[in-house]
Amino acid sequence: MQGLNPRSGSVSPILVAGILLFGSTDLSWSQEKIGDAQTVLNNVEGNLPTGKKGPVLQGDAVFVSEAVSSGSDGKANLALNDKSNVTIGPDSTIKLDDFVYSGPDQRGAIALSVTNGTLRFTSGDANKRAYTIWTPTAAIGVRGTSLRMKVTSTQTQVINEDGMAIVCLRNNNESVEELRKSCKGREEDLAVGTEGKNRTCPCTELLLPSEEATVTASELAVTQAPAYAISEPFIGTPKDFSLTAADLPTKKAPLAPVPVAAEGFPIWPFVAGGALLAAGGIAAAIVATNHSSSSTPIFFSP
Repeated sequence: MQGLNPRSGSVSPILVAGILLFGSTDLSWSQEKIGDAQTVLNNVEGNLPTGKKGPVLQGDAVFVSEAVSSGSDGKANLALNDKSNVTIGPDSTIKLDDFVYSGPDQRGAIALSVTNGTLRFTSGDANKRAYTIWTPTAAIGVRGTSLRMKVTSTQTQVINEDGMAIVCLRNNNESVEELRKSCKGREEDLAVGTEGKNRTCPCTELLLPSEEATVTASELAVTQAPAYAISEPFIGTPKDFSLTAADLPTKKAPLAPVPVAAEGFPIWPFVAGGALLAAGGIAAAIVATNHSSSSTPIFFSP
């Protein structure tokens, strides 16, 4: 798997001789191992920059600039050298575009593109600004988070699971930071339940769990996603995504705040119960009044 043509299982003697004589080549660099396939289910294929194709099997290495595609029943979980984790669902294609990693918290460039299908990504231990995901309509800065995505040629759905992500309308190959220059800190102007068209700022921040951005070629909308809105891709038991915006303190206001007593217990059951008791008391008083007015008066002697 770690030869010059790992997907074909063969190595060209001429290329080996050239490397031994002249050192590494662009070809060897383009096939730098950047991680491993931890789990592979059914049909998953790798396409190397050399043009060599072949199945990706559990335990195989994956390489920079390699495209990984799954069949209609295929799934794969890839663990990269920076400890980031990539899971693709059925009928999905990703490309491991760039991988410059110098160690934990160090600056680098770790980028992948999703052409179609579903993806779950959890960032690793590189500097938070190192991570970028490209789709046909979006540029996404992953800032220490995990997220799920569903991608077609015309639309990208991004659901934040944990942490923070910056989602921008794609403009050619401009980076997320370049796209944010026009925002001047106004990414939050696009609040949950709104959509922007021809906005000065082409980006928004996803800060809350289950916050979802939908990106087309010209519009960016933010909503609150229902649990498991993107059911793929999961291998094994899915994480519990029932966490709601009200559960985490952030600079964004919770979408549906629940009143909480000082002890931490929800107080709405007590409020509702008190209202019912009050209504019951009023009804009883009315009944008692009607009854007394229609009955013979009773006098008590002193």
